[in-house]
Amino acid sequence: AHLRDIEIEMDLDPGLPPAWADADQITQVIMNMLVNAQHAIEEKDSITVRSRRAQKAPSAEPGAQPVPMVELSIIDTGCGIPEKNLKRIFDPFFTSKEVGKGTGLGLSVSHGIVSAHGGMIEVESKVGEGTTFRIFLPLERPPGDAQGKNSGSDA
Repeated sequence: AHLRDIEIEMDLDPGLPPAWADADQITQVIMNMLVNAQHAIEEKDSITVRSRRAQKAPSAEPGAQPVPMVELSIIDTGCGIPEKNLKRIFDPFFTSKEVGKGTGLGLSVSHGIVSAHGGMIEVESKVGEGTTFRIFLPLERPPGDAQGKNSGSDA
């Protein structure tokens, strides 16, 4: 796969079952992450998209039971995110880009979409080494979610 002449390595688990997700919305999330990664890298750097099965508790509450999830990772070897910015990257309108280069809404919107699916986003980054975003989506509709329209969509 390519994004503006940048090669993207795909490391996808072919045995993943369909996740409970709105495919269009999750595509938007992944594209937001890829655009951010593309802005962070130079010619020698790379982007990898990886999918795996995961067991993850959908909340930070103590004692929350892990549930089967899909883990989608977007990994870049770019400039990284300074620690002072890591706590703010999901805030609406926060951007480290130059004026006119970004709205600061991509990660905020992505976080909202993933949360609405009963999932979560985690980020790890080291300045000068790169950034990994991990998106966790439940394989089944969260209990108590009345919206059946998303059920069975492939993401």
